[in-house]
Amino acid sequence: MDHNVIQNKKGFTIIETLIAMVLFSLVLIFMLQSFLLAHRLNFEKLMKDEIVKIAQEELEKYRNISFSNITPSCSNACTNYPTTCRIQRQIRNTTVTFWEEVSVSGFDANHNPVTNLNDAVFKVVTIKICSKHKDTKGNKIEFTTSSVIYNKGF
Repeated sequence: MDHNVIQNKKGFTIIETLIAMVLFSLVLIFMLQSFLLAHRLNFEKLMKDEIVKIAQEELEKYRNISFSNITPSCSNACTNYPTTCRIQRQIRNTTVTFWEEVSVSGFDANHNPVTNLNDAVFKVVTIKICSKHKDTKGNKIEFTTSSVIYNKGF
């Protein structure tokens, strides 16, 4: 019986295998960092969407209550973080806490500011929603919106 033996045995050496494994590991590390960045940016986007949604809900609440009950509340909540002004929501199986500041300015029929809100013909309600979370630039995530509410007399 004749056996054909391959005389030219070419394969990977241990050094070549180790170099290939190191290069493959580096590629995986950079890919993992990009996935983590994408995850963080997506969570930040979800936070901003939720803040806008909360602000819209709160503004609708003020539009639907009696004109005389529209008063400021929770001043400086975005710096003191009191528990009474706290709103909690679930984002990606994480409970996230937001705070609400409501400021109200009253104006008469000639658009002049009034000091007593009971004398106002219309009120400008400004709602600020904030969070302790920061975006990728290091700024606090917050949103402010305003609406004019007119005294309909009923």
